[in-house]
Amino acid sequence: MYKSTIQKWLAGVICCLIVNAVNAQVTDPFDAVKKANDVLLSQLNESLGLHKTDPAAFYKAVDESLGPFVDFAGFSRGVMAKYYKRATKQQQQEFVAVFRKGLIETYSNALVGFDNQQVKVMQPTTPQKKPERPIITIEITGRDGSVYKVDYNLILLDGQWKLRNVIINGINIGLQFRSQFQASMSRNNNNLDEVIAGWSVDKTER
Repeated sequence: MYKSTIQKWLAGVICCLIVNAVNAQVTDPFDAVKKANDVLLSQLNESLGLHKTDPAAFYKAVDESLGPFVDFAGFSRGVMAKYYKRATKQQQQEFVAVFRKGLIETYSNALVGFDNQQVKVMQPTTPQKKPERPIITIEITGRDGSVYKVDYNLILLDGQWKLRNVIINGINIGLQFRSQFQASMSRNNNNLDEVIAGWSVDKTER
């Protein structure tokens, strides 16, 4: 009885320590996006010259700043949808890699295209409908004055808010990629290796 009580007490102490450690990492979703955005724009300004002279180095710089904020594994799993469970562990990992590369390059080129005129993270004014899956909006203003609304869909992983999906001007990018993946599977006779090898976020096959 005495030993059992001590074990329960120790288990309780450990649980409290774990919970406190996790909570210490958790920040407000808005603050998390604001921080990630500030880091990205800072890195973008420093590396902008590389965009034409050394694209690989430019994309790497953006990946290093944006990468830690994105749940690439979860994002790509949603894109593969029903095919994810059919894939081998190696195929899953390979798709995460090509998906990450394509997403980083496309997002980087988009930001360069906007010429970094103004990127504003909007503070939510109403309670989140799903606090566990908050949405933080970013407004990007182009040189011509056009305003583009970008919704970041977040998820809490290991005490940190991560980007799971993006909606640009009402277009759900995750669903767009999912449809693209399914169409590519149909064209390639459900050959996952072919689809993964030919994946591009700009076009279905290279």
